[in-house]
Amino acid sequence: MVRTTGGRSADGLATRVPSSGLATRVPSSASSRRLRTRAQVYQPPPYQTNSRLVKKTRSKRQHTRKGSYSSTTIQELPRDLLVEVVATVASNSFIDFNTIKICCRDFLDATEDNYVWHRVSLDNFPLIQWRPNDKVSSFLARCRECGNMESLYREGLQKYFGYPDGKMDGLEILKATAQKGHKEAKYVCGVILLCSDDDKMRKQGLDYMRILRKFKCVIESRNKVKKLLNFLWKRNGMNGQNQSPLCNSKSTCKGWRVKNGLWELLDDDDDDYDISLCEYCRWDHELKFFYK
Repeated sequence: MVRTTGGRSADGLATRVPSSGLATRVPSSASSRRLRTRAQVYQPPPYQTNSRLVKKTRSKRQHTRKGSYSSTTIQELPRDLLVEVVATVASNSFIDFNTIKICCRDFLDATEDNYVWHRVSLDNFPLIQWRPNDKVSSFLARCRECGNMESLYREGLQKYFGYPDGKMDGLEILKATAQKGHKEAKYVCGVILLCSDDDKMRKQGLDYMRILRKFKCVIESRNKVKKLLNFLWKRNGMNGQNQSPLCNSKSTCKGWRVKNGLWELLDDDDDDYDISLCEYCRWDHELKFFYK
């Protein structure tokens, strides 16, 4: 058993000296109360409980926000804006046009607007319907009724290049479509008019081609026209074409830029404008690309 002798130090801590002579400090009653008070004030945070509550609260908030956003925002959109959204989707993809119908009733109602049918894309439809059905025929008829530019463009191609006797009124349809901004119609009208004997019509053809070149879409338009015309039994719509080239000074002009040793531009970015080269030579070669 250890015997102690009591005493008090300067800092208020009671000192007990064991019989062995070694002194130890024992907190006094006042110090004990201060330590207990501090321990009660500071409590370590329950990390797991708080984090779980925060996660649940956030998930509920996110779920509520998402639900309110998807249901109320579409309903609050003005009809004109909703129709414009649907028309933009329809102009990019016929498949997306069908998909957006099943999103909600508001989109379904907007798809019936004539403006949407005026802009809907026909890229997934061949030029000639070899196996027509009622749904496709009804769809294409609705597009024609609403003045769909792609539908009018295809009608012009069929009438002008149709076998065995193409009709010149197809060119008038193509011109009307080109004036509304259809790029492929501008290209077809451009190459047709460049082969005319009439200088005024040739100038109009140059205007069409220059617009396409300005927006870097000559070669893109040519490839799309070529893909579509593969469905036609074509007559030679240019039997009376002007055989004289646009460039009448082959011996003195600098010609056009050669790409990899070929008279061929790989893409529209290669079709840059250089005033030191002959523009007429550029369009003479474009006519060769188109008619071969």
